[in-house]
Amino acid sequence: MQALRAAAEAGEAEAQFRLGLALAHGGGDAAEAARWCEAAARQGHAAAQFNCGLLAVQSDPSAAVRWLRLAALNGVGEAEACLDLVYRDGALPRTWEEADTRASVALAGSDPQAPKRVRLAEYYVDPCLDLLVRRHRIDRDQAEEIVQQFFLELEEPLAKGGHRGQAWKQALRDGYQAERGAFRPYLRRTLVNFARDWMRGRRSAAPAAEPAPTPEAEAERLAHEWRPLLERFAATVSAAQPAYATAVAAVTGMLGDGATQAELAQRSGRSPRSVRSDLRLGGELLHDWLGREIGARSAGGRLAEPLRRGLELLPEWLHFPSADKRAKCLLLLALLARAEG
Repeated sequence: MQALRAAAEAGEAEAQFRLGLALAHGGGDAAEAARWCEAAARQGHAAAQFNCGLLAVQSDPSAAVRWLRLAALNGVGEAEACLDLVYRDGALPRTWEEADTRASVALAGSDPQAPKRVRLAEYYVDPCLDLLVRRHRIDRDQAEEIVQQFFLELEEPLAKGGHRGQAWKQALRDGYQAERGAFRPYLRRTLVNFARDWMRGRRSAAPAAEPAPTPEAEAERLAHEWRPLLERFAATVSAAQPAYATAVAAVTGMLGDGATQAELAQRSGRSPRSVRSDLRLGGELLHDWLGREIGARSAGGRLAEPLRRGLELLPEWLHFPSADKRAKCLLLLALLARAEG
C-alpha cells in the first residue's frame, strides 16, 4: 500500500485509480478514495472516469453524465448503457444538449469506417416534439405524428425532390458532428419547414378553414424585413457606445437567433446573472433606438399609431421574453421596415 500511495502521489493515473479502489473496498476514508479516483479520471483514465460517473449518479446527475460520456468515448462499453439509464430515469431533462451527448457517444462506439447511421436521429425525438408544439402551437399527438413521419422519411433511400428532410438526411450521412452541434440548427429549421409543408398538405387534402398565422410564423416569414433592421441597430449602437457591445449582442442574439438565456451565457462565457443584466440594458437600448427611428421616419404616416403602441409594449415584451413576445418584437421591427420603405 505504501508503494502504491507513493506512485499515486507521484502522479501516476493507474496508481491513483488503484489506490482509490483499495481505500473504497478496504473500509478507508470514502472521501479520500473519491479524490484519488477523480485525480486519475482527470488524467484520462477511462475506468476511473466510469467509476466517478457511477458515484455521481444519485448526488449530481450532470457530473455523472460528464464522466460517463468521457468513459464511453474512451472505450468503456458499460458507460454508454449507464448514460442511457440516467436519462431514461428522468434524472435529467431531455434537451438538445442531452441528445448531442447520447448521439456523440453512440457514434464514437460505432465502426468509424461504417456509414453514419440515420438512426442517431432517434435521440432527438423529445426536443423535436417540444420544438413543434411551441413553434406551430399544435398538440403533442399531432407533433408526434409529424416527427414520426419526418424520421421515417430520413430512413428511406435518398431521392431527388420530396420533403426538405432529404437535405438533412444527406448532411447526417456525410458527416455527423455532434461535438460541434454543427447540424442542430439545420435540423431545427428543416423540421419546422417539414412540419409546415406536412400541415399544408393535410389542409389541402381535407379542406377546412385555415387558422390565422401565429406571431412566430409571421415573424419567420418576415425575417427578410426585420433582420436588416436588427443588424443596423447592432452596428449603430455598438459603434456609438462600444461599452454596450455585450448588451447589444445579448438582445440581438435573443431576438435574431431565438437563443435562451442559458445559450447566451454559454455562447459568451458569462454568468446567467450577467446575461440577464445585458438583456435588460440591451432592451433599453433597443427601445430608445426604435423610438428615434419611429419618430424620424413614420410621423403622421398610416403606421404611426401601430408603431407607437408597439413601442409602448416593447419593454413588457422584453422583460420576460418568450417565443410569442420575441415574435411580437420582430413584427414591430418588420412594421418599422415597411414604414421606412
